[in-house]
Amino acid sequence: MILKLILTFLKIGFFAFGGGWAVVGILKYEMIEKGILSAEEFSQAISIAQMTPGPVAINLATYTGYRYYGFTGALLNTIAFLLAPIVIIAVIFYLSGRIKINKNKWSSSLMGVTTVMVLVTVYSLISPNIKDLWTLLIASFTFLCISKLKIHPLILIFACGLIGSFVYGML
Repeated sequence: MILKLILTFLKIGFFAFGGGWAVVGILKYEMIEKGILSAEEFSQAISIAQMTPGPVAINLATYTGYRYYGFTGALLNTIAFLLAPIVIIAVIFYLSGRIKINKNKWSSSLMGVTTVMVLVTVYSLISPNIKDLWTLLIASFTFLCISKLKIHPLILIFACGLIGSFVYGML
């Protein structure tokens, strides 16, 4: 099982362009599809990975390794996840000295791929949680308050909790 886990994170490392949130969709698919984590365990692991400092994808790799195999699993998973980007960057630096690379073309291509990966991740994390119109309205209200009105997220957490309690008859 430890080899399966390490190879999974090595594979994910090769597709981890765009940072932690861009790759959460791939992580979700791989972790749940391979039976490493259930959907509920994955959500909990993401929550834990968000609370710890550093990129969410690396934290998830470290957490999952530690959960199953302790310190050794955490270390090997983290190394496996980071190995692919290190190799890719080394190859790019090596090739950039040998051939002329159009950096603008590479940048815009990677930005497009990253944008799509982030959008897929957002959709895959939101879609199972939007169960009715009220949830969609509360989520939209929260997004607008954060992005346009610059209301502090802590205030919105309490406000949305209170609104949800009234809407769903918990108060």
